[in-house]
Amino acid sequence: MKHSLSRRLCWWHVGLFASAIAISLLLAWKEMGRGDGEGFMGRKEPWQFFTDTALESCVPFLIIGAISWWLIHRALLPIRHLTEAAEHIHEDSLHRRLPLPGTGDELDRLTSVLNDLTGRMETSFARVREFTLHASHELKTPLTILRSGFEQSLIRHDMSEPLRDQIGNWMDEVERLNRIVSGLTLLTQADAGQVTLLIEEVALHDLMRDAASEAEMLGQSLNLFVSTDIKATIHVLADRHRLRQLLLNLTDNAVKYNREGGYVRYVLKSDPTHALLMVESGGRGIPPEELPSIFERFFRSTTSRGSGQTGVGLGLSICQWIAQAHGGEITAASSPDHTVLTLQLPLRPPSAA
Repeated sequence: MKHSLSRRLCWWHVGLFASAIAISLLLAWKEMGRGDGEGFMGRKEPWQFFTDTALESCVPFLIIGAISWWLIHRALLPIRHLTEAAEHIHEDSLHRRLPLPGTGDELDRLTSVLNDLTGRMETSFARVREFTLHASHELKTPLTILRSGFEQSLIRHDMSEPLRDQIGNWMDEVERLNRIVSGLTLLTQADAGQVTLLIEEVALHDLMRDAASEAEMLGQSLNLFVSTDIKATIHVLADRHRLRQLLLNLTDNAVKYNREGGYVRYVLKSDPTHALLMVESGGRGIPPEELPSIFERFFRSTTSRGSGQTGVGLGLSICQWIAQAHGGEITAASSPDHTVLTLQLPLRPPSAA
């Protein structure tokens, strides 16, 4: 914001007062030109009269300007408070309401309208979440039935190989739908605050070794080189199941979008307040303009679309939610043949040792 509203209003007032003074001085100069040299004009030189008039005009000019600034600042103070309160409302805090200024004017009306708008948005978000939960729940049963039917069909010995391959492809699509439904259910429950974390002491170095073992098995077809660099044994208070899910999602992405003969490297270290776990991998990388969007739901990078790999676009969203639920965060950096995702978690408090 280059110029605040209060500053603009004050300068408008100052400009108005300055114009009025200028007009007064011009009129005074004109009257001086009409004088006959007698009376007041006979006792002062014209330039001295003009200078005295200008100096005397500065006093009320400064006083009026200061009063104007104070009045404008006082009048706009409720708007400033309203703006600060509105900045703290987002999709997870739609239950908040803006405080009424109590001025009984247009500001009260504006605040009421904004509160009504926030209430309608809260209701709409709740309905969307409820619909997503119900839809996900209802989809699980038919998907289970479809998968069971396909599996039973594959047992038949009189089935031709082309049809068997076709049913196998259908089963892959059903499995993909299952992953989408499960991911949506988890994220929707998390948005609604319906997911409870089971907090316990977790050894990050053990989870990292497990993830590295998973990467070795998943990366056999690509002949990936998997390594670990554990600089410290680190314990945190967290939900073991959720952290394992996070690391497996990161591992799956690191392997899936890697290259033939590439690498996956796990690094674990800490600073005075946080544990840092990094998953590095090769591959084509992620374009810089897409990095801010990779944690959005259903987002897929242009490089991943051309890799021949199928994904649902929810894995990194789930990872970010798990990290934030533990008071941490995931960040990403990428360049050709090198992508690193860094999980930052707060260390276990000393009192919990």
